[in-house]
Amino acid sequence: MIEVDKRDGQFLHRVIRQWQQEGRLSDAQAEDLQKSYSVRTNDWQTITLYIFIAAISCALMAFGSLVLDEKWIEVLRKKFSLTDGVIAFLFAGLTVFLCYQGWRRNKHQPAFSFNRELFWLLPILSTGVTVVYLGKSMDYLGGNYGIFWLLATVVYAAVALTLHSRLLWIATLLCLIPAYVKLTYYVTGDAPYFLGMNLPCRMALLGAVMTGAGWLMKRTAIFMPAKEITWGGGWLLFLLSGWLVSIFGNCGTWQEWQALRQVHLLWWVAVFSAQCILTLLLGIRFKDDLLRDLGVVFLLLDLYTRYFEYLWDRTNKGLFFSILAVSFWWLGKRLEKYMNKRKGTPG
Repeated sequence: MIEVDKRDGQFLHRVIRQWQQEGRLSDAQAEDLQKSYSVRTNDWQTITLYIFIAAISCALMAFGSLVLDEKWIEVLRKKFSLTDGVIAFLFAGLTVFLCYQGWRRNKHQPAFSFNRELFWLLPILSTGVTVVYLGKSMDYLGGNYGIFWLLATVVYAAVALTLHSRLLWIATLLCLIPAYVKLTYYVTGDAPYFLGMNLPCRMALLGAVMTGAGWLMKRTAIFMPAKEITWGGGWLLFLLSGWLVSIFGNCGTWQEWQALRQVHLLWWVAVFSAQCILTLLLGIRFKDDLLRDLGVVFLLLDLYTRYFEYLWDRTNKGLFFSILAVSFWWLGKRLEKYMNKRKGTPG
């Protein structure tokens, strides 16, 4: 008996059932084929993933306790009369050493493993300390924190693409966000608008750029997980920023938003709703499960947000959610019919 994973098992089940409905296979033949394979259980992989997520969380908390409060580094500084520049140099050397060790691990065991991927948390943290103390030694170039966030982003990206690390590429994208935000605020002198955009609009622009970068990367020979992470991360940031824009519009300050009537934000609400629907349709059209799921999640978030904004004090709660349930049932039914029609199966 052939052993396949869950996704391949679902595919084989659909194919055999399709051939059975089309008359290419008899019921007995279809049953024999269904019994010719078994679905491999991957529960241990899920448990392992959760364990490593817990390990990463504990490591980050330990790093915060040991490094961010700077107590032990300050002890070393006073004991050996170290400057910020020297500390940055020492941690840079540690980063190089850790990256070399990671490269050796990859060379001897090229297959992906959670254990080896978790190792990259160490150079991520040591790079962060390096950049922080480098910035301190230069007084952050007069308060330009964004340039040092950008430096960390470039370092993470270079190491991630060279040594094929998923965790380092995630750190690259996460580091890019504060780098972008800090640089825009530095350029404008901490003004609320940058090129006429408030912070959520700026983040939507960054999300669109990341999505475009992910699309372009798919057509190159770059490390495959980096393409997928950039594509998914770009869409997530784009939709999350769109949701915030639908709430705050292009208001630059809290006071400005409080003084604005909700009706003036309807244009932004319409744009975000269209954004969610288009994402859902793109996911269905191009068979992209990630886009489809993001479209559904943010469409639900959009509806719930609008309800609490406009209808919470004006409608019966049971009636509203009943209407919502019927609406989603109808939408699901229409989508199911559409998908069955494309597959050529009866609805």
